[in-house]
Amino acid sequence: MSEFMSFLSMEKKLEEKYPHKIISICNGALVAIGDSYREVIDKSYEKIGKKKIFVHRLGPLKKLVAIL
Repeated sequence: MSEFMSFLSMEKKLEEKYPHKIISICNGALVAIGDSYREVIDKSYEKIGKKKIFVHRLGPLKKLVAIL
């Protein structure tokens, strides 16, 4: 399964647990979570070495709405 397909299968749970965070996935598993792309990439490489990773910023849950 591609990293993107792995992400799609986990997207809802990840958005519930880590809204607005940046995550990385490698080999179908969540590798790192953080507030910046650099932080997540550095954590990922420390944990698994310089492998290909999928990095994505999570959005808020689609059911959440803010009216200002």
